[in-house]
Amino acid sequence: MTAIVLGNFDGCHLGHRALFAALKSEAQKNALQALAISFEPHTRHIIQEPGHPELLNSYEEKKELIEAQGLSLVLQKFDKDLLAMPFRSFVEEFVIKKYGAKLWVMGLDQRFGRGGKGSSETLKAYFDNLSIYEIDPVLHNGMSISSSRIREALKNGNIDLANAMLGQNYSLSGIVEHGFGLGRQLGFPTANLALPAYKLLPKNGVYFGSASFDGQKHRAVINVGNRPSLGGRPVGLEAHLLNFDGDLYDKKLYVELSARLRDEIKFESLEALKEQIRKDVAACRIN
Repeated sequence: MTAIVLGNFDGCHLGHRALFAALKSEAQKNALQALAISFEPHTRHIIQEPGHPELLNSYEEKKELIEAQGLSLVLQKFDKDLLAMPFRSFVEEFVIKKYGAKLWVMGLDQRFGRGGKGSSETLKAYFDNLSIYEIDPVLHNGMSISSSRIREALKNGNIDLANAMLGQNYSLSGIVEHGFGLGRQLGFPTANLALPAYKLLPKNGVYFGSASFDGQKHRAVINVGNRPSLGGRPVGLEAHLLNFDGDLYDKKLYVELSARLRDEIKFESLEALKEQIRKDVAACRIN
């Protein structure tokens, strides 16, 4: 028998972590197995269209974050058939029969099922054998923390606000792929990341942060954008690792953004670009 939380959990932010903490506590009190159930793909990618919204976490990133909270994660495939299922059928067939739930931890006003008709009130009305435990929303600046608020902050370049609601630095991970080699020609080699589908990139600009691989962690200057001074490229992410000189191609790189330094600028010459990069690196060293 299990105690569950259910949702997209995109970002695994402080609101989600409050749910996870309550789940572990209530599961222990009731001698139940704690289980986090996440939909895949994101429900709005079926309700609306793939890629809307852009994702704060890939599945792999979400799995790592939830398991770091001491929970088991299982995926529930979300498709149009599940979308059309009445909430009572969903609860009976999946929540109770498939996952063996005896207790459901949820946030206030959480809705699910066709037409959003599933709620704590309807669960209590129809399912006597399922206990419901609700928690209050987690607030930041007087407003509920949500994935949509974090996305908005990132798109506005407000990395401080996004990180505060996440409870950690916004992170991106991907395989290092070959670029055009122009960073190395400028004296500042960069690792270009191939990001998972629909991963949200913050507002174009230069960021401070870190880059990790194979147990190593380095401070890094990270550029998000299309490199207008180099003729323009598709929008992407590249990181210059401080105090590192080596081959990162085909390695998995984890990048964290801790602060935003400046907008992406088009420079009139490569020498002007190099001088600005020198200043960026110097600033990163002291921050």
